[in-house]
Amino acid sequence: MNRQYRGEDSTTDVLSFSLTEGEFADVEPHMLGDVVISAPTAEWISRQHNVALASVLDLLLVHGILHLVGYDHEQGDEPAQRMDMKTMELMKLLGHRETHFDWFWNHGAQLFS
Repeated sequence: MNRQYRGEDSTTDVLSFSLTEGEFADVEPHMLGDVVISAPTAEWISRQHNVALASVLDLLLVHGILHLVGYDHEQGDEPAQRMDMKTMELMKLLGHRETHFDWFWNHGAQLFS
């Protein structure tokens, strides 16, 4: 899917597909879009960083939803920092601790490129 929709010939962890932009934006005005999570990649991240798979899935879902509402870490340092702050705010609401995701804060831009 990453190759087909982004032209990237590599595995990725999460993709977001907006339903509020483009030719069919008015088809379902109450839906933001779709978030597709690669379960094998999420499982690999979970093992690699010794974090529960459910926590990684929460993080990837939050990340994907933030893209759907307009956050974009690929637009520079300031937008990336805003996205990180909002991510942590939402992860805390879900009951996660920031320290469980030190690996993400240090390398998030590399994981979600």
